[in-house]
Formats: sequence, structure tokens, C-alpha cells
Amino acid sequence: CASMNRQIADLLVRYARAISADPERSAELIDGYNTLRLADASLDKQKLNLAHPDHPLQVVIVGPTQAGKSTLCNLLLDTNVAGISALAGFTVHAQGFAANVEEANLKVLENLMLPLTRIPLNALNPEQLGHYVLESVEQGPDALVNNCVVWDTPDFDSVESSGYRSSVLQALAMADVLILMVSKDKYADQTVWDMLKLINQLGKPVFVCINKLDDQDSETVVNSFEQRHIEQFSSKSPVIITLPFDRSNVTSAVDRTIDMDAATRAELEHRLQLTQAKIDRTGQNQHIDAYIQHHWPKWIAPIERERNAHKSWNEAVVKAVNEAKDRYATRYLNNPEKYETFNKAIAELLTLLEIPGLAETLSKTRSVVTWPARKLFGIGRSIAQPNNQPSNLELDTLDLILEQTITNLQGHILTEQQEPDADKVYWASLHEAMMAKKSTLRVRYAATAKQLQSEFEPQIDAAAQQLYKQLQSQPALLNTLRAARVSTDAAAVVLAVKSGGLAVADLVIAPAMLSVTTLLTESALGQYMERTKNQLKLKQKMLINEQLIDNELGAHFQALSDELNSPQLLLAGYGPTPELS
Repeated sequence: CASMNRQIADLLVRYARAISADPERSAELIDGYNTLRLADASLDKQKLNLAHPDHPLQVVIVGPTQAGKSTLCNLLLDTNVAGISALAGFTVHAQGFAANVEEANLKVLENLMLPLTRIPLNALNPEQLGHYVLESVEQGPDALVNNCVVWDTPDFDSVESSGYRSSVLQALAMADVLILMVSKDKYADQTVWDMLKLINQLGKPVFVCINKLDDQDSETVVNSFEQRHIEQFSSKSPVIITLPFDRSNVTSAVDRTIDMDAATRAELEHRLQLTQAKIDRTGQNQHIDAYIQHHWPKWIAPIERERNAHKSWNEAVVKAVNEAKDRYATRYLNNPEKYETFNKAIAELLTLLEIPGLAETLSKTRSVVTWPARKLFGIGRSIAQPNNQPSNLELDTLDLILEQTITNLQGHILTEQQEPDADKVYWASLHEAMMAKKSTLRVRYAATAKQLQSEFEPQIDAAAQQLYKQLQSQPALLNTLRAARVSTDAAAVVLAVKSGGLAVADLVIAPAMLSVTTLLTESALGQYMERTKNQLKLKQKMLINEQLIDNELGAHFQALSDELNSPQLLLAGYGPTPELS
């Protein structure tokens, strides 16, 4: 279906990009890429079968090095068109030779070989692997096939075969008949049996030619092949045709001919005719679907690992964010030695008491230093130590929370990388992204924390106003506070207010703070004061949790994974990802 075509094409692009970025990727990824290419080409063959059910028969010869594929191609066509060499890997392009096939019928095959480009045989360049040949030839009088295309393919076991394996896979997908050509020296190689496994999954007619057999070895080799086939696939071996090899007739390093007697020739021709008569192109569709279903879990497994890694990271970020919120509440909001915000409200209350003799001074101070413009913390300390940087207990706490969060998440990455089934490429990419963006995060986080402090100042002022409003409804308590206030170091208070604020440990104005706080706590206003304090904490907690820890810290770390675009990753940079079903 169209959906499956799109998903296979999408996976193929992802795999190709990952392998191009890291040619040393795992064998799993390389194998997945090759089987995906075969699936993609097979789906193209499926479309060709539907659109052009009468397109020419495709006979494809595959085999390892020096098996005699090109020689067999020439024999089937009774020509010398397929080049032959004693050098392994001489044929590095797929070469299709058509016998009595119109050019119009060849043109319909071109889409199956994309992205390879069709060029003439005499234009082939062994250094340019993106080409293939498809042209008509005049077969000889002893040709064994007619009205078909015979494909000679590159060796699938050559050290260099990874470069031109695409043409082998596309030829496999195009085949209506497959001939596995092996020699006595190669039939037991694992690469041969890996290819047979792939061929069997395609459900196409296949027979095996074993070449270069001495008479005395023929029975032993055939029996060995058949027995191994049963052991490997629990099924009977394909038809085997042995091609005799008369060493006395070899006059050069290149064996250009197969010494085939009349009986062997007749058998080969007969097998080809029987196989051709049994071709069911419609039935091939079921095998293609079965092939895709068989390989789908393997194709999707690396993506599942990346998804699981992504999920693990997001869970770690959520946990780290929740821990950061807990630390903020424990180390600042609920820590009487550090929580300064409510004391700021008390300090502002002092400026509202209108102490006799100081009202004019306080009025002038307010006209010069308005509350939203003041610094919030450490003013007393900065007055006592003008050369030192003012302490800011909330910002110090938030900065510590940031560093602990970074350390915890870096530890999570390192732990995951050590897991035996870890997606090491994902975690390495995430670690690299984290290191690259850590400085930017610190700058943005600090700037946002300061901005939120400034934005919260009106809330502190409002709390002071609420307390003052309650005091106005209790004149006796208000007068007591004013009297107590006069007995303190009023000049120090004015200085602190003019400078911009108070700090918990500020010894300059501690007596004034203590007297007011004690009287309020012990008065009838105590419960209201505690409620106002808790409301202020709650508002501050919500602001920091949502705007700083969630929106700045959590969102940043989640975005690290969401925005990963390493070309080595299968999930990166291609939008919606394949379904896992």
C-alpha cells in the first residue's frame, strides 16, 4: 500500500543518512539498510507487476567472486557481451542484456533501478558505481533463453562489495527467476548461505548452478549442499545443476567457457523453461508483504532504542525538575535562615507607620526610591561592606539548584551510556548538545531569575499594604507599634529604606525588625500575618516553579533531546517517525 511505501522510503532515508555520517556503524544497521533497500526495490517491482504485467522476463544471476556469473550470462545468450576477468570484483555494475525485447519494454524497467543511472555498456567506469547497463543484444543460435533480460551482477562477497551492493539488491528485487552461481571453492561460504536466506524470503523461483566441478567431486558437493540446506532452512534444496570443469582445456588464467555437454545444456534449458512457466507475478506480492513483516521488527529496533532513550531522558528531566522545586521550597521558602521575602514586606511596613518626626524624611525617601526600583537582598550588608557584592540568598539558592540539576542529568547520561543495550549514539549526541548549550542555559536562567525577582516586588509591596490596612483597623496596636518603632534606631531604618531594602542577617536594623515582628506575631493580628506570609510564599513558589524551573530549566533540557539533529541518529531531522506496529 501507499502507506507502507512511504514508511519504507522514510526508513531508508534515515538509515542511509546515519550510515553516511558514520560508516563504522554496527552490523545491525548495515544489514537493516541492505534489507530495506531490497524491500524498497521489491515494492517497485510490485508496482511494475501491476502496471505492466507482461513486461519482459527477468533472469538474474547472482554469486560470489570467480563463480562464473559472466560466463553463464554469455552461455545463456550465446554471446560474449558480458566481460570476463580472472580478477575478483571485475564486474562492479549490474548489467542487463535483453534478447528480442523492444526498447519501449526496457524503458519500463528504469524506475526499478533508481537511483542508479542507465548508461551504455561501453561507457561504464569502474570508479563510478552509480550506473548500470540495460541494452539489447543479438543472441547466438545456441542461446538458451529468448524474449527476456539476463542480468549479470557484481560479486556479493567481495571486500569492496558494500559500494555496489545496491545494484545486486535491486537486481534481486527485479528478478522473476534467480540463478545462484557458485563454484566448488565457494559453495560453503557463509556469504552464499546468507544470500540464499535472503533469496528464500523473496519466494521467487531459484535454482543453483555449481561450477568448476571435477567429476569425482560432483556427488559429494551436491550432497553436502543439499544437507546443509535442510539444516539451515528445514526445507528441500532448490534444483542443483552441476557444470563440469575440464581442467585440461584451460589455456589461460581466464576460464571464458563452461565445458557443458549436450545433456547438461538440455537440462539447463529445460529447467529455465519449466521455471518460466511457473512464474506467478501476482503471487509475488504475498512474499513481498511477508518479507516486510519479517524484517520490520529489525528495522524498527534501532528506532525503538532511540525512542526509549528519549523517554528515559524526559523522565529524568521531569524527576530533576521536581527535585529542583523541592529544593527551592526546602532550602529557601521554608528555611527561616534564608527566606527574606516576607521580611521585606515587614520592612516596607515600617515605612508606612508614619512615625512622628520621621514622616517628612520617609516621604522624601519614597519620592526618590520607589519600591519596584529597589534591590531586594543584602542591602544592609552592602552598606556595612561597600566594596563587597551584595548577597542575594534567593538567587544563590536558585543558582545552586541549577548546578545540582545539571550534575544530576549529566550523571544520568553517563549511567545510561554504560548500559549494555544502550543507544550509545543517542546518549553521546545528547551529552555533546548539553555541553555545547550549558553556558547559554546558565546565562538565560540567571537573567530570568533576576527578572522574576523584580516582577515579584509588587507582590511584596501588596503584602505590606494588606498588613498596614489591618493595622489601621486596630488603632491601639498601631499606636503600640509606632511607640515601639520610635524606641529603635530610626536613622538606621531610614538609611536602609533609602538604600533599597533589608537582609535577614542585617545587624544594622535587626532590632527594628525584631520588635515589629514580635509585636505582630503576639497580637491579635498574628494569624492574619501568618496567612499573609503563606500566601506570599505560595505566589512566589508558583512564579519560580512555573516561570523559571518549568519554563526555563525543564523546557531547556527537554528541548536538548527534541532538537537533536545528529546525522547519526535515525529519528533526527525527519519529522513524524515510523509507527512501531
